[in-house]
Amino acid sequence: MNYGLRRRLMILFIIASGLVCFVMLCISTSYIFSANLISSSYESNRIAKNIQNKAFQVEQDLETYIDLKNYENINRYFQSRAKFERLLLDLHRKPSENEELNCQYFVRKFGETFLAVADSAIYENRAGNTAEAAEEFLSAQKVYTFLSSEIEKMNQIYFDQNINNYVQRRRILHQVVFFGTLFLVFSVLIIIVAVYFIVSDITRPLVEISDRAEQLAGHNFEVPLFEYSKKDEIGNICRAMNKMIISIREYVDTIWEKAIRENELREKEMKMNELYQDAKLNALQAQINPHFLFNTLNTGAQLAMLEGSDRTCDFLEKVADFYRYNLQYTGQESDLESEIQMLESYIYIMKVRFGSRFDFFTDIQYPDLSVKLPGMILQPLVENCIKYGLADKRTGGKITLSVRKDSDENIVLVSISDNGIGFPESIREKILQGVFKKQESVLESKGYGSGVGISNVISRLRLYFKRDDVFDIQNPIEGGSSVIIKIYLN
Repeated sequence: MNYGLRRRLMILFIIASGLVCFVMLCISTSYIFSANLISSSYESNRIAKNIQNKAFQVEQDLETYIDLKNYENINRYFQSRAKFERLLLDLHRKPSENEELNCQYFVRKFGETFLAVADSAIYENRAGNTAEAAEEFLSAQKVYTFLSSEIEKMNQIYFDQNINNYVQRRRILHQVVFFGTLFLVFSVLIIIVAVYFIVSDITRPLVEISDRAEQLAGHNFEVPLFEYSKKDEIGNICRAMNKMIISIREYVDTIWEKAIRENELREKEMKMNELYQDAKLNALQAQINPHFLFNTLNTGAQLAMLEGSDRTCDFLEKVADFYRYNLQYTGQESDLESEIQMLESYIYIMKVRFGSRFDFFTDIQYPDLSVKLPGMILQPLVENCIKYGLADKRTGGKITLSVRKDSDENIVLVSISDNGIGFPESIREKILQGVFKKQESVLESKGYGSGVGISNVISRLRLYFKRDDVFDIQNPIEGGSSVIIKIYLN
C-alpha cells in the first residue's frame, strides 16, 4: 500500500514516541517509588530529633521564667509544653520486649514526669514559695537529664535501624536504575533500527534526486531519467524532474545562444557608453566663452592708447599666459598649483578691466599644491563671482580663494567666496541637480547668468573623479556665496 510521506512519517513518529514514553513511564514510576522509600528511611530520626528539640525548649522556657518571673515567659512555657506533650502522645504507652517500643515507653514516662515536676515548679513560683519552687526546678532539671539520655538512646536505636533500611532500599534503587537503563537502551536500539530501515526507504530516492540535481547544476544534462513508480510525493518529484530534464535538453542550445548574444550586446553597450563619456567630457571642456577674448583684446587696445608700453606689455603677457594655459590644458589634466597661477593671471586682467571694483585674496593652508584635477576649473567660478555675484558692486567687492585639508585626511577643499548677492536656494538646487541649463534663459533674465560655466565645472569634476559629491554651493550667514570643490587624493 502506497502511503504518503507525511502519513508514513507520522506513523513512525507515533510508534517511536509511544514506546519511549512507555519505557520512561515505567522507569520513572520505579525510581520515584524507590526514592520515596529512601527518603523515608530517616523519618524516625527526624521525629526523635523533634522530641528532643521540644523538650529542650520547655526546659529553656522553664528556666527563663524562674529567673525573670514575667507573663510573657510563662505564656511561652505553656506553648512549648503543649507542643511537647502532643509529641509524647504518639509514643508507646506500655513496657515491651521490643527494644524500640520499650525505649519509647521510657521516653514517654520521663517526659510526663518532667512536665509534672516543671508544672509544680511553675505553680510554687507563682504562689511565692521561692524555696519550694527552686527545689522543684532542680528536680525538673534532673528528670530532664534522664529524659535527654533516653531520647538519645531512642535516636541511636532508630539510627541503627534506618542504616540497615537505607542500605537495602538503596540496593533496590540501584537495581531499578540498572534494569531500567538496560531496558531503555534496548528499546532505543530497537527504535533506531526500525527508524533506520523506514527512513532509508523514504530517503533513498531523495539521495538520487540530490545526486542528479548536482549533475544538472554542473551542466551535465545527459543524466538518466528516474524510474520511481510509487504514487507519493517523491514519485511526483521524480516525474517532475524527468519533465524538467527533458525540457532542459530541448532548450539548452537556445539558452546558450541567447546568453552569447546578450553578452556581445552588453560589451557593445559598455564601449558605446565609454565613447559617450569621452565625447561628453570633450564637449564640456570645449565650452569657452568667446566674448571674453574680444573684451580682453579691446581692453588691451584701449590701454595701449592711454598708457605707456610697460603696463601694456605686462597686460598682454598676462593675457598670453592665460590663453596659453587655456590651449595647453583644455581637455587635459592639470594640478592645483598651475590652476592658481593661471587664476592670478586672470585676476590681473580683470583688475585692469574693472579697476577697484573688487579685491582678490588667497588663503593657502595646504602646502602640497601638486594634487591633480581637470584643467580650467577655477577660472569659470571666479568669472561667475565677478559677472554675477558682484554685479551690483562698484567698489568694495571681495573674492577669496581658500585651500585647506578636510577633517577627512583624503580630501582637499578648495573654496571660492565672494561678498555679493549670493544664490537663492531654488537656483542653488537647480545648479547642483544639473537642470540649470534647461532654464538658462529664465535664470539669465533674473541676473544669475546662463550657468554654463558652473555646470561645465560640475560635470567635468564629476566625470574626472567619478563621483557626485565633488561640488557644493553655500550661502554664508554674513552674505555672499561660496563654491566648494572637493579634491579626492585617493
